[in-house]
Amino acid sequence: MNLAGIISQHSRAIIVLVLLLCLAGLFAAWQLPTAIFPNTDFPRIIITVENGEVPADQMLVLVTQPIEEAMNGVPGTRAKV
Repeated sequence: MNLAGIISQHSRAIIVLVLLLCLAGLFAAWQLPTAIFPNTDFPRIIITVENGEVPADQMLVLVTQPIEEAMNGVPGTRAKV
């Protein structure tokens, strides 16, 4: 007897077996501990500056560059790229 004949004779048993394996996989997935993943809640600092209706080139020179230079001196910070 070949494999196709066995599958056609026992189709209900195979369907039940596949469903039980799927349920066992879902149960195992829900039982996985979540403590194995690191905490990814990093502190963020957002600086918002407004200087009215100043053109972009003046805003860069008068506001943005001085703030960036001041923040570069703070230890442990990185610029978001």
